[in-house]
Amino acid sequence: MKELEKYFLIDEFEEGWGMHDVDCEEQLFDYCVEVLFIPDEKIEELNMRGDELEIVLKDLELEDITEDWYVNLMKNSKEN
Repeated sequence: MKELEKYFLIDEFEEGWGMHDVDCEEQLFDYCVEVLFIPDEKIEELNMRGDELEIVLKDLELEDITEDWYVNLMKNSKEN
């Protein structure tokens, strides 16, 4: 079985979220859950690297790749 992609870089953000001046990890978490609709139990690590949001997921299952949130994450993330 092919290993599921679990590392993503996002560099385009929804208007009004102020992601370029993030001051706490909670803000990153809220963005991922409320805007990207990533289930909170799938989030392992979040970091801002310059102007990019680094998302590391955990406990991914084959069914996840058909979920809207995962498909959108694949579409919106940069190639790494």
